[in-house]
Amino acid sequence: MSKSPSEANGPDPGGARERFEPQAGSSLDERFEGPALARVLVDGVPRLALWRAGRLLDLSGRTTLDQLLARRRSEIFELLEDADELPPIDGDVAWLAPCESQEVWAAGVTYLRSREARMDEAEEKDFYARVYEADRPELFFKAAGWRVVPHGGEVGYRSDSSWNVPEPELAVLVNRFGEIVAVACGNDVSSRQIEGENPLYLPQAKTYDLSCSLGPVATLVADPDAPDSIEIEIERAGSVVYAATTSTEGLVRPPSQLVAVLTSAYSLPVGGWLMTGTALVPPNQYTMQPGDEIRITVGRVGTLVNRVRMVEAAPLPRRAVAEPAR
Repeated sequence: MSKSPSEANGPDPGGARERFEPQAGSSLDERFEGPALARVLVDGVPRLALWRAGRLLDLSGRTTLDQLLARRRSEIFELLEDADELPPIDGDVAWLAPCESQEVWAAGVTYLRSREARMDEAEEKDFYARVYEADRPELFFKAAGWRVVPHGGEVGYRSDSSWNVPEPELAVLVNRFGEIVAVACGNDVSSRQIEGENPLYLPQAKTYDLSCSLGPVATLVADPDAPDSIEIEIERAGSVVYAATTSTEGLVRPPSQLVAVLTSAYSLPVGGWLMTGTALVPPNQYTMQPGDEIRITVGRVGTLVNRVRMVEAAPLPRRAVAEPAR
């Protein structure tokens, strides 16, 4: 195994290098629906590829992901359908996250279990009960595309937080017109301690180096709101310390509604990703440790695998006490 260059996908994401083949229990298996978009590193060069019928086909001579997502959904599917003449990509490849210039946004408190967990950790609890029941969902910026960790890379937790968890989510890829094109596995790493202290600390709890992973591919879907399974398994020192399964049927708002709110007054010129929230929350005694292996599986996509390391955070400077203005 070797790491992909940091310049290809953010601060040392550590992409896995392997033959692009479906393997049961790995990244792609017999449940994999396909076709799918993938970004891979071949001889040091990032390439956009189409996975279809057991083959990885090179799209880089025809389009980039940014260019593709500037098209209508119907045009995207038509272009990808006519891919028989594309050259294959053979041999070893390094996985890259399925992002170019796309921003990654996320939704919170979209499942009942998420509301319960957020209320459990928070000192001010009413915020989460109200947003779960409101017409307007919680949406927040998660990561720039170049920061997203790929399949096989390392996610991180903040050193200044004592309670940190992965959050397995269905992520949806939208074009510039707000149409959902594909889905992927998402890992929304979070500091429950920092967010629990004050909801206004959410950007610091959610957005930092190595806090976001997507992949392994972006599976093209006909119905993005169709129910899907989500699984997580966390292994530490050879033993599974947490495993759980849920379904997106528990979403209080379907992905298309979340996207509609995000894009109602915010343009995405090259498309973007939206993580749709989690219903799988590890028990309170669990917190991430270096070397943990996190496996997140979405039924239509496959399995996203990340290892964990610590991200050093500088000490907080002491607040200067100033006299109130008179």
